[in-house]
Amino acid sequence: MSRLFVAAAMILGVCPAAFAADPILCQGEASGHLQGFDSDGEFIYWSMFTTLIKTDYVGRVVAQRPVDPHHGDCCVHEGKIYVATENRTKERRGLYINVYDCRDLAAVKEFPVDFHNGGIDGITFANGFFYVGEGKDKKSERDFNWIHKFTPTFVLVEKIKIPGKTIYGIQAMTFADEFFWLGTYGKDRTYQCDARLNVIAYHAVDVSVGAFGLPKGKNGEIRLMVARNVKKDNGRWTASAAPAILRDGRLEWEK
Repeated sequence: MSRLFVAAAMILGVCPAAFAADPILCQGEASGHLQGFDSDGEFIYWSMFTTLIKTDYVGRVVAQRPVDPHHGDCCVHEGKIYVATENRTKERRGLYINVYDCRDLAAVKEFPVDFHNGGIDGITFANGFFYVGEGKDKKSERDFNWIHKFTPTFVLVEKIKIPGKTIYGIQAMTFADEFFWLGTYGKDRTYQCDARLNVIAYHAVDVSVGAFGLPKGKNGEIRLMVARNVKKDNGRWTASAAPAILRDGRLEWEK
């Protein structure tokens, strides 16, 4: 998500609730939990296992659509939502980047991808390229993770090795304030990486189901909006989100 877009949105007053300390509760729901979310500065897009939901910054549903399981992490770029999808339906089984229009969530395009040995997880856009995480088996003992760098038309540029033992790989990612933030199910849940994807810090705040950048704090601190899963009494899923802030090199929930 573009920080300039968010700043402009704040000036126009279209999303004041996004920057409060109170959590946002998505008022939509799905049969499977949240996989990732992002924002264009005016609306939030929640990619759940079987449902793509668009809300305002209070969490009210603006639009939603059913999707094939399992839709994964998502990112917003130039008015489109890009979703890393491991389609498990019999007819369409495979890995795809599904693309939707931010205005009405209409399907626009899809790009098939082939990671050969792995699934697909996190996705973000940075400096002219898409970055997509390759999933791995739950029982894998591999002590590193792959991120694939693609052109805007999903032509592979390179594979980047990210050290660290994780379960399933890099689950969600975002690029904010010139850093990559990688969410995992590992011991050190969140990796902070520089623009070359070198790991520079680990954080306990869990961004494995989504995060996006917020305007900096009053003292210039980096801030992220971070999603969390919510299981409802009816057995279905929704999600909430709250700001986290980087203080003294440590990502923590904003008070």
